[in-house]
Amino acid sequence: MRSSSLPLLAALVAGGCGGASDDAPPGGWANAAPTTVEAVVDRGAHQLLEVRQGSLTTWVEVPSVGARVGDHVLLGRGTARANVPIPERSLRAPQVVDIEHVRVVDAETARRFAARTAPAGSVPIATVYAELDRRAGSSILVFGRAARVANAVGFSWVHLQDGSGDPSAETNDLTVQTQETVAEGQWVAFRGTLRRDVDLGFGYHYDALVEGGTRVE
Repeated sequence: MRSSSLPLLAALVAGGCGGASDDAPPGGWANAAPTTVEAVVDRGAHQLLEVRQGSLTTWVEVPSVGARVGDHVLLGRGTARANVPIPERSLRAPQVVDIEHVRVVDAETARRFAARTAPAGSVPIATVYAELDRRAGSSILVFGRAARVANAVGFSWVHLQDGSGDPSAETNDLTVQTQETVAEGQWVAFRGTLRRDVDLGFGYHYDALVEGGTRVE
């Protein structure tokens, strides 16, 4: 380890993970910044990778995807082991995160899927619902991870989540109607018009909907 990795470790660690290595994990990719491979130890069905996000590095063990030094990778969340020997490198890592979901990507994809800081002026999703009566009909800037994307009637319907809100009250998920192309798991900001109590027919009803969403970089 060449630098402290606690913030990076916190982003990657969760209560567990599962699923095919090349599929996006249910909770989305955990990269806090574009992530590059600094070192590789091949272990047959698995690879041990030293990865870097900005100035931070840590070791992760992932299913083998043929990653090489210099590659960009997307990583899901995993579980950490402390004080782990790596005999192939004659060292002991302070921690290794076991991760089941990994994907080798190009630099642009790594940038798009890294969590970003919410842009100035964006409204948390929980606040959108709490202030819906007052804000309805006005322009609004929202930011979150595209938890789900559906394409219908000439639009993309992007379900944004930012970690705020109450899932049991369905105030954690805000749909944006847009003609922009968005991938599930991507962090993105949209500006559009907030509508309340929108009934599209065919069983589609939204307590809150952002119409005409345009992406804000």
